[in-house]
Amino acid sequence: MCFHKKNNFLMFIPHRYPFLFVDKVIDFKKKNYLISKVTLHSKKFFSGHFPKNPIFPGVYILESMMQSAGILVGISCVNFFSKKKIYYLVCIQNAKFKKNVFPNDIIYIKILFLKSFNNFFKFQGYAYVKNFLVCEATFTLYIKNNF
Repeated sequence: MCFHKKNNFLMFIPHRYPFLFVDKVIDFKKKNYLISKVTLHSKKFFSGHFPKNPIFPGVYILESMMQSAGILVGISCVNFFSKKKIYYLVCIQNAKFKKNVFPNDIIYIKILFLKSFNNFFKFQGYAYVKNFLVCEATFTLYIKNNF
């Protein structure tokens, strides 16, 4: 099966609303990079994080990166469709949060594939709002067949 439509990415990750943090895949190159978009206009957690000073939680920025990386793995792997996959985060390194992210912001995620070994995949992720870097991290995912 070929992947041609940049917005038909749900076949590659198990995440669904309300824990889906990728709205659209903008661009990709197999086994190289992926750029995705996250729009924050209707996320309910803003009312509790924090009242009168709402910001998008940093862990959800990281989650957006990891979901985007899972999509890149799905796009890149030839035998991906033979079995359903589940993704596990096994390592986060050098996570840095540089600016707050607010309601109605649009986050652009850039994922760079670094290397893989067996079912372990290492990535560098960047998150931008209005061309400003808001977060960066290196992380490793373990991908397992979900029987």
